[in-house]
Amino acid sequence: MISRESVRHPPAAEGGGGAFTHLNAAGAGLMPASVVAAIKSHLDLEARRGVHWAAADASDAIEETRILAARLMGVAPTHLAFGEQASRLWALAFASMPLGRGDRILIARNDWGGNVLNALRRAAAVGAEVVRLPMTGAGIIDVEQAAALVDERTVAICASAVASSFGMRQPVEALGALSRPDTCLYFVDGAQAIGQFELTLPGASADIMVAPGRKWLRGGRGQAMMALSDRALRRLAQPVIVDQSAGTWCPDDSFLSREDARRFEAWEFSAAGRLGLRASFQELDRIGLANVRAHNSEQLRRLGANLRSVPGLTVFEDEEAGAAFLTFQHAFVPADDIVGEMAMRGIAIASVALDYARWELEARGLERIVRVAPHVYSSDDDIGRFTEELGRLVKRV
Repeated sequence: MISRESVRHPPAAEGGGGAFTHLNAAGAGLMPASVVAAIKSHLDLEARRGVHWAAADASDAIEETRILAARLMGVAPTHLAFGEQASRLWALAFASMPLGRGDRILIARNDWGGNVLNALRRAAAVGAEVVRLPMTGAGIIDVEQAAALVDERTVAICASAVASSFGMRQPVEALGALSRPDTCLYFVDGAQAIGQFELTLPGASADIMVAPGRKWLRGGRGQAMMALSDRALRRLAQPVIVDQSAGTWCPDDSFLSREDARRFEAWEFSAAGRLGLRASFQELDRIGLANVRAHNSEQLRRLGANLRSVPGLTVFEDEEAGAAFLTFQHAFVPADDIVGEMAMRGIAIASVALDYARWELEARGLERIVRVAPHVYSSDDDIGRFTEELGRLVKRV
């Protein structure tokens, strides 16, 4: 078990207005003190020297962020791009992919809603076909059945390692191991996995993998990363949107894109945020990914046992399957009421509705679920406090 002191809680996270319990790492994890300090320190430097000089002063540390991110995702630094939002990086890569009439896109029903929408919109514009990957009754991608859908028309396979609306890991490694055409790109959204599970681009045999800094990495908002395979760099040679730093403006007014993943980056970015992300990688290295997973698994086991004892409540994740977080529904208390009541008591949890996971929730006959996501800073007391308050709410109703 990881001690509360060892995760370097920022002072603000202890709550200035009474007890505060944060159980929403799937939305945004609490930044450790080292991340907050890195961001503040650079902002102070910018105030003194200006943003350009401050960035120049920190150039080595900024570049180290790329090295650390690339190592975490299992690629060379040349194959790592940064952006402000993981889903925008995903969308930029997807929009840059050659796509024509009759092409086929295979996508999981529980992929991130923004990914699904971008796939649907682009397919509709060119006459391509979007096919939902088959699922088992347990809500897991059926890899054996999916194999029968992959043919010469397939140009993209898309899945999330863990969905935002269901905490079970999807078999993205097995899906990536399926035989596919050389022109087919495999997109993996690692938003709910990277930072608490072992997941790399080569390990999943993926071509594009994205993740934000603000969730399980605890790196703060506005930082995200995308890892690309050699095949992806070949297939996505001409980004649909470019920045002046993404290549060379030639004398004949043509544009020559960079050969590496930086062709997808913008010249403008928050250096302070990037350095905060660097600190989050260093913090993860200090704690150890295996320790993070062990701690989170134990807290989820405790949380699941408590939730399953609440009358009228259904937990959707398998008790023994190593979930990333837990989701549930109560027979009589609406999800939004639970989230709102907990917020009034200083407990942060979340709900997921149709706007974010329409295909997944509709397939399960649901409209909204409650999501609870403890992380390394979550203690036994945090789990106990939440479930006690939830029990009181249910009894009152």
